[in-house]
Amino acid sequence: MKFLHLLSSEASQSITFHCLGDPAYSSDDKLSSTGPKQREESKPRFIGWNKHVSEKDTLLEPKLIQDECEIQDGSWHQSHFFFHTQDSRQLPIVDIQEFSSSLLHYQRPIETGPVCFL
Repeated sequence: MKFLHLLSSEASQSITFHCLGDPAYSSDDKLSSTGPKQREESKPRFIGWNKHVSEKDTLLEPKLIQDECEIQDGSWHQSHFFFHTQDSRQLPIVDIQEFSSSLLHYQRPIETGPVCFL
């Protein structure tokens, strides 16, 4: 991996969340049994190869290509994130933290795409 980082001037990667009506990125308030709950707690944080954190409202915020997860019709939907950086050491994404669901026993499958080093 170090060799690829040395030879590359930029990199890109995509990540897809599969969900049943739970938004991947939302700043709206959500009501819970204990009262209003901020969705801020449910924003995913993406940890890159060099341990840099990419999240919403940061310099290297992932681009949200599509977010169908707000559709709450009981069907599976997807949210697509795209990362592109001039610092190739930030990719691949090696960990995703701090996303939770307001639903009990909820599962969110994640697909990580290949990293393209340029």
